[in-house]
Amino acid sequence: MRPIAVGPRLLALCAAIALLQPGLVQADPTAAQKAPTRGTAEYSSTLSEVDSCNQAQSRIPPNATVTAMRVSTAIRGEYGTFTCRVKWSLSPSAKPTYRPILFSPSA
Repeated sequence: MRPIAVGPRLLALCAAIALLQPGLVQADPTAAQKAPTRGTAEYSSTLSEVDSCNQAQSRIPPNATVTAMRVSTAIRGEYGTFTCRVKWSLSPSAKPTYRPILFSPSA
């Protein structure tokens, strides 16, 4: 059996294919490493307001300060959807909301 001859064209083709595969090349490596310092977590539940806020809170980073919270209800016929939106910040100077947040991690 003859060994496969690897020429410069084959090497260039393999390198080009490897670069086209997703996840191998990043446009700005520092942008991917930066974590957001604030954001919004939202969850909709058909069970209750408590479930929607509990699930939304579980999606915020640890040690984040909740800066705002809103619960809305949509009812169609005999079915309801409860949506909770929680705004959070990792900034030490963030002002917390003093509205009751349902089921905090310490509860």
